[in-house]
Amino acid sequence: MRSSTERINIAASAQKLDVDNRIPLRYYYRIADNILKQADIFRAEKNIIDLYIMLLRFSSLVSETIPCHRDYGTSLKYQKVYLKKRLVNALTELEDLKPQVQQKINELNRIYTYQSTSLEQSAVKNQHLTYYGVTKAVRPAARELGYYGLRTPQLSYSNPMEEQFRRMSLNLLRPKEETLSKHSFLGPNGLYGQWQPPRSDKGVKYPSNVDLTPVEFPSLQRPIENELPGKNDHSNSEPEASSMESILSVDNYVNSEKSHADEPCPMISFEESETAPVHNNVTRQLSPPPVLAEVQDLVHATQASKTDCTVENPSVDGLVHSESPLELHIATTMMESFMKLAKSNTDRNLETCGVLAGSLKNRKFYVTALIIPKQESTSNSTTNEEEIFEVQDKKSLFPLGWIHTHPTQSCFMSSIDLHTHYSYQIMLPEAVAIVMAPTDSSRKRGIFRLTTPGGMSVIRQCQQRGFHPHNPPPDGGSVYNTCTDVYMNPSVKFDVIDLR
Repeated sequence: MRSSTERINIAASAQKLDVDNRIPLRYYYRIADNILKQADIFRAEKNIIDLYIMLLRFSSLVSETIPCHRDYGTSLKYQKVYLKKRLVNALTELEDLKPQVQQKINELNRIYTYQSTSLEQSAVKNQHLTYYGVTKAVRPAARELGYYGLRTPQLSYSNPMEEQFRRMSLNLLRPKEETLSKHSFLGPNGLYGQWQPPRSDKGVKYPSNVDLTPVEFPSLQRPIENELPGKNDHSNSEPEASSMESILSVDNYVNSEKSHADEPCPMISFEESETAPVHNNVTRQLSPPPVLAEVQDLVHATQASKTDCTVENPSVDGLVHSESPLELHIATTMMESFMKLAKSNTDRNLETCGVLAGSLKNRKFYVTALIIPKQESTSNSTTNEEEIFEVQDKKSLFPLGWIHTHPTQSCFMSSIDLHTHYSYQIMLPEAVAIVMAPTDSSRKRGIFRLTTPGGMSVIRQCQQRGFHPHNPPPDGGSVYNTCTDVYMNPSVKFDVIDLR
């Protein structure tokens, strides 16, 4: 189910792919097949929005990108006829889907706008309430204290008149210096009076009848809003109650949304969602999702930018870019299995390369196959690409990236690695490059992806070969980043296909 806290941008999700004549034309044909394969899965899952996006990408690829390739004129006629036929079918389906997709997008965007407004209002109300012209902080609800911990909120006033009114209110109610002195613990003479010794003629009388029956505190059994000042003041009880009810209702809704956001589920659903009952007196411990690959031992030396490698999780402002790649789940034991297969080469300081392939389900990619091709022990040494394609086609797998070792180097992406991975990321934006560096004491593995559009543009325009430096993208960012949308999932199963 696609989250309602994101604004959908169809245009950004179906941008044109620029042609690169260094990439063989057959690769672009495979890209078209992969897009149609994704469209078939989204169609079967009744995911009309992503289906619409895939059909747009296919139409753009066939009509704008492939014809611009230098080898297109000499390509086989049956390939052109096949693509033209599929293009006509895609355009027809796009016209049929357009009204439904537009209606669904408008609905999700309205929900996003409503929730954004509600969250902003709820944040302000939860921080401060104005009562009789005095701004007083509201104590958080019990469930908030249990889950988030006690925090002191700070409210910033964007309106100068509100700030001036707040200061005037505090000045009007500020006690005088004389009052403070009389109520000082030093005595009625205040801070500046002469110290008086205790007097023996004064005593303390205690009551003779002491009632030792337990005392019940109603405030501990009532909702938190009963503790507000003026709750028993019937002249002002209704406005205060309605204000607190609105705050708690929004807060309950946000907590409910957060619990649903943590559950693994398809990102798009076209069934009416049922609102689960909220129990205010119960604090539930949420089950952790699969561990993010960047956490713990995969933390990058410099914090990875989340511009190009983020999943569709709500950001600070609740906006998620629909063009972000989908989640990628990898088995927790896959890297260890690969290192066992590469041990003989690693012991001789020779690199080993593997190809990642997998499936797509509910808008998540899963690496279900580790293919070890014939190679020459270098980072770009596969000698039987057609055999790899045959395995992927036979098992209907998506190309999800590659994995290779750095037996004597640190964990990074060399210039050759960047050019190699460029072809994988052209095939599928979610494809990743995994580097295993057993001799690197600071970081033994990393999961990387070229930044979009910066890093992809730099490599596309680079004509150099071998080891060479790359200039940073025009935006000043990095050429590649550590991925933050890859999950090490213990429930994912994978097969090892050794073609050596």
